[in-house]
Amino acid sequence: MKGFRRAQLRGSEELFRPTDDTEPRQEVMAVAVPAEVRTVPAAPDPNQRSVRLNDIEIEVLADAVQHLKFPHQQSGRPSMERFEQLEALRQKLLSNL
Repeated sequence: MKGFRRAQLRGSEELFRPTDDTEPRQEVMAVAVPAEVRTVPAAPDPNQRSVRLNDIEIEVLADAVQHLKFPHQQSGRPSMERFEQLEALRQKLLSNL
């Protein structure tokens, strides 16, 4: 093919270096922590609230938010069991006011 230039593979010698080193290497890699990841405080700030939810409560809350975002995609009312779970979750959230 005329005019085709092959790119040089720089750094490929690292791929083919011998692995039978007599001294073990200890390499430390720095891990960048994303800005949105933060530690959980022991107690919330005075202007914030903290509520502990189990997996089922989180699922119920996520389903409720999904239904609010897209009401035309969901079918009618929730089942009686789901309704009771929503009410219990609502009471739990409101009790922390």
